[in-house]
Amino acid sequence: MKIRWLGHASFYLVTPQGVRVVTDPYGPDVSPAAQEVEADLVTVSHEHWDHNYLQGVKGDPVVLRGLTAEGEGWNEVDATLKDVHTYTVPTYHDEVRGEKRGKNAVFVLEIGDLRLVHLGDLGHLLDEEQCRKIGRPDILMVPVGGYFTIDAGEAWQIVESLQPRLVLPMHYLTAGMRGFPIAGVDEFTSGRANVRHLGRGEVEVDKAGLPPETEVWVLSLREGTFRL
Repeated sequence: MKIRWLGHASFYLVTPQGVRVVTDPYGPDVSPAAQEVEADLVTVSHEHWDHNYLQGVKGDPVVLRGLTAEGEGWNEVDATLKDVHTYTVPTYHDEVRGEKRGKNAVFVLEIGDLRLVHLGDLGHLLDEEQCRKIGRPDILMVPVGGYFTIDAGEAWQIVESLQPRLVLPMHYLTAGMRGFPIAGVDEFTSGRANVRHLGRGEVEVDKAGLPPETEVWVLSLREGTFRL
C-alpha cells in the first residue's frame, strides 16, 4: 500500500486493489501546500473547514463523514469499498466532552491485513473502551501540534496506549500555514530514539515491512502535483 502525506491531517492512500483514499482534505486557505487529488473514498473526521475541503478532491468519491450535519452528533460509519473496510469511534475535539470545539470521529481503516487509524482532531486521551474499539493499529496517524488537538506529550501517551508499529505525525505547524498557533513536529520527536526523518512525502508499506517495535516516520511535505 502507498501512503503520501498531503499536509495537515490529510493523507492519500492507494490500496492493493487500487482504491484511492483521502483523509481530512484541506484547502489553500490552510496552507499553500494544499493539492487537488482524485479519489474514490474520502473520510472526514469532523466538519471544520480545515478538514472537510471536498472542493479539492476530484472524481466521484464516496464521502464518509464522521459527524452528522453541522457536527451535532456522530455518524456510525461501517462501510466497505473493495479492499477497504472502515468504521468510526466517537471522540471529542477537546478535553471537556466537546464543549469547546465539538465532536470528532476516529476512523479505523482495515486494508487487507493492515489496520490504519486516523485520529482526526482528537482533543483528549483515550479511555479503555475507546482503545478497545480502535484495536491495535499497525499504522497510527496522530495529531501532535497541540492548541486545537492533543499536544506532543499527550500524543505520546496515546502511542503508549495503542502500541502501533508505525506512527505518522500530523496536524503540526509547517511552512506557509496561516493562523495556526500550533507547534512544529520537533516538539513531538525531540529526544526520541525511535524517530526517522525520511526526507520524502511518500512511502510504500506492507505488514511484513513494518517496524517490529513502535517507530515514528516523519514524512516531508512537498508542494505541487503528484501521481501515485
